[in-house]
Amino acid sequence: MVIGKRAVVIGAGVGGLAAAQALVGSFEQIVLIERDVLPTQADARAGVPQGRHPHGLLPGCVEALDTLFDGFSTKLCDAGAKVSDFGQKLLLEFSAQAAPPERRLGIPVIKCSRGLIEWVARRELQPQKSIAILDGRRVTGMVATPDGNAVAAVRYETQAGAQETIAADLVIDASGRGEPTLDFLRATGRAAPEETAMRIDMNYSTAIVEFAPQNRPAYDVLRTMPAPPGNTRQGLLLIREDDRFFAAFGARGNDAPPSEWPELLEFSKALQTTTIYDVLMHAKPYGKIYRHKFPENRRRYFERYTGWPRGLIALGDAICRFNPVYGQGMAAAAKEALLLRDLLSSRKSAAQPLDGLFEALMKAASPVLDNIWMLAAMPDLAFRETHGVRPENFDEAMKFNAMMQRAACVDADIHKLVVEVMSLLKPGSALKEEHVVEKIKRLATQFDAAKDSLEA
Repeated sequence: MVIGKRAVVIGAGVGGLAAAQALVGSFEQIVLIERDVLPTQADARAGVPQGRHPHGLLPGCVEALDTLFDGFSTKLCDAGAKVSDFGQKLLLEFSAQAAPPERRLGIPVIKCSRGLIEWVARRELQPQKSIAILDGRRVTGMVATPDGNAVAAVRYETQAGAQETIAADLVIDASGRGEPTLDFLRATGRAAPEETAMRIDMNYSTAIVEFAPQNRPAYDVLRTMPAPPGNTRQGLLLIREDDRFFAAFGARGNDAPPSEWPELLEFSKALQTTTIYDVLMHAKPYGKIYRHKFPENRRRYFERYTGWPRGLIALGDAICRFNPVYGQGMAAAAKEALLLRDLLSSRKSAAQPLDGLFEALMKAASPVLDNIWMLAAMPDLAFRETHGVRPENFDEAMKFNAMMQRAACVDADIHKLVVEVMSLLKPGSALKEEHVVEKIKRLATQFDAAKDSLEA
């Protein structure tokens, strides 16, 4: 049973592809409109500026995509993505702190390029008769109903310059920045939503490197963390589906990783440890180095909005934009799409199933977004370069996070719980339960005592 004739999704990124799948069975036709001409293979594209940089699918994201696409992770791995246990073949280096030892946690993590993720998702959508993908078309606006209370159509421009309009009962803005939604609100006399912006000025440089078999790294993931508040430099080696590695580096403010290989290699030498540099000394760069600048985290509080237009939904980065270094953006979009699918299914018997749909989605998604915002945005506040409001308990929270990492070094259960929270399999509240807090404090104290004893 369908609830509408046509739904239009703006944007064919991970959020838009997940949203299109979420609409299957609820609309006679689902039209996905994308500005880029989509590649026929697993290639990067201009419309995803961070698309040439490292991507890993957090387990919580995989869980949502597996539900939406019926075994998405298996299809992704069949296409070449690498999978390993989250506690193995992975080294995280923290400043002045030990890293958890290798342990089998029973939590898989998938590693591949962004292009492969999108290509596999498009391949799942394309055979479905109810879905049409219109690429090479730039959305120029939405059309309101005569009373201005609902969305009625989407306007777009073809590459040849032709102006076309397509009617829609529902429009999902998964365009990234959410400009179509903001433009529609202004055009219908509505205010912009409340929002929070956190200026971080993050700079990235990414190379693809390859190794001779005898020089291949022992880890699929090797990450050297920065040392807040002053040292913002960080590095990452991440395996790709083609057995090459991403070599990515980040810094904040006026500090930026260079775009030439000799200088980038020297930059890696100046991280908190030389571990990545020592590995890259045996690597050969493949192709050019790509740079990306991410200015700010931004969250729009659509859940507080009154008088929302019927038939319009913002999704993914249009609601929240997170620092890509934490890998939370795709997960947020996938989880929102899954919530939308379930809401649509529950409303099929309603007289007006689209009435209040976005309000219901935001009510359901807000706890998820609160959790991800704390995990992905709040750590940025530890750096001097970040411009944002720090909560009153910020210093206390940072101290607890440090204790949590030390406890994870000596206890497998805490290690697994931390990974489950950070990878969005469990909410952050799981680490705040009284018995867990007490255990973390006790283990951190034991860790510190053992370290002091060894140093003595």
